[in-house]
Amino acid sequence: MSIKDKLVKIVGEKGVIDDPAKMKAYANGNNLDPSRVPNYVARVKSAQETQKIVQLANKEGIPVIPCSSGIHFNGNVVTNQGGIVVDLSSMKKLVEFDERNRKVLIEPGVTWKILGAKLKKKQAMTMNPLLPHAKSAVVTSCLERQPALNPQFEYGEPVSSMEMIWPTGELFRTGTASSIGYPKNFADGGYPYGPGPIDPLRLLQGAQGTMGIVTWANIKTEYLPPINKAFFIGFDCMETMVEAIYAIQRRRIGHECLVLDNLNLSTILAKNMNNDFYKLQKALPAWGVILILGGGRWFPEEKIAFQEETLRELQANVFPDSPLAEVIPEYGSTRALPDLLRNPWPENEIYWKWRNLGACQDMFFITTLDKAPLFVDAINVAAEACGFDTADLGMYIQPIENASAAHVEFNFYYNPDDAEEVAMVEAAYTAAIEEALKLEAHFSRPYGKIMSSLVYEKAGSYTTLLKQTKDIFDPKHILNPGKLCF
Repeated sequence: MSIKDKLVKIVGEKGVIDDPAKMKAYANGNNLDPSRVPNYVARVKSAQETQKIVQLANKEGIPVIPCSSGIHFNGNVVTNQGGIVVDLSSMKKLVEFDERNRKVLIEPGVTWKILGAKLKKKQAMTMNPLLPHAKSAVVTSCLERQPALNPQFEYGEPVSSMEMIWPTGELFRTGTASSIGYPKNFADGGYPYGPGPIDPLRLLQGAQGTMGIVTWANIKTEYLPPINKAFFIGFDCMETMVEAIYAIQRRRIGHECLVLDNLNLSTILAKNMNNDFYKLQKALPAWGVILILGGGRWFPEEKIAFQEETLRELQANVFPDSPLAEVIPEYGSTRALPDLLRNPWPENEIYWKWRNLGACQDMFFITTLDKAPLFVDAINVAAEACGFDTADLGMYIQPIENASAAHVEFNFYYNPDDAEEVAMVEAAYTAAIEEALKLEAHFSRPYGKIMSSLVYEKAGSYTTLLKQTKDIFDPKHILNPGKLCF
């Protein structure tokens, strides 16, 4: 019996795709890595079907690449060695919403569009990253450690427990969800560490599907603030902006707090890229801080009032030259910002990272906020030396855990149809990573061929430990081989 026949036996004839034309959707990672088509795509409908495919792959020695959404980034789903793409996008049930414990149990195919709409009806929300694609999967975003717009430390870890399939085919549950008879009471699945001495969740975070396949996860939720007040604070001096963020976050002011440079903010806010984009770029300062005060479920007016009072005191003493604006130049009122940032990018519009030139290569790492100006200077110099026009280099800074650290992201915009420009971007991107490593950037998600090769080359002992771990949990190296350092 052929591999295709064995897959058909598991998922049915309609669930198996082997036509190269139909598999092109799984060949592109929306990054600089080359496109590659797998041998088969198997569209599963349950954890049991997924488990059987992993067991088959172990027996036959075939690579398995998990996929859970209709859009792919960073090359995570693009196969390096052929094999079977296990498409979990049909598993899109919202199994349970637990308001008391503020969590929702979802399958891997649930997208940001689906989850956001369903939670909004229950006056709840998740801590989403910056304007995710409407078709991107929530569980994948959480496993990839994409930073939440809310910088408070309690939202830094969005997953409380999950069900997963090890590379050897065993089914496993983490946290209190692993207790016998789950779920049997309201607290089950809410504690991420027990029972047991270790937390296997950490093995899957940032692993690009190389350590296991998640079949459901408990994701933390929060009450949707009934009242909001949004401020825009503009800065031309980055060092002053950093001081302002530290002052604001030390006092735990605000619900969402993020920094966008002129280019990214114009790209996001422009209604029309041919007209509004250039007007915004000309009117906006070099850096814009977006701060949203969200009133809680109880006494929302009082919460916003005392936070605003403290914020205005800080503004007068720490950053007096940058007013708390409720109107953004050439855009209008800030009232629309909470709704904009708490939803995915509109599905009927070109994704914001592709609006400018058609494609975008992201470089992201963790550092301390005070070092951000050093990275900006060094990476701009490195990119210019490679011929890249830094007018097409965007930047996004997300404070983490009340600004004890920061997610720093550089966005290299380029025309994917211009071969010379693609080559130039690849050179500039490589040089930028090398400069960031010199400044001790922590690449917690070394995705893509270029970034992973440079990062793991600099971390010999860490790379050795990861490979030893891979040998233990995936002895036949069937799960997404060729990714990370494997």
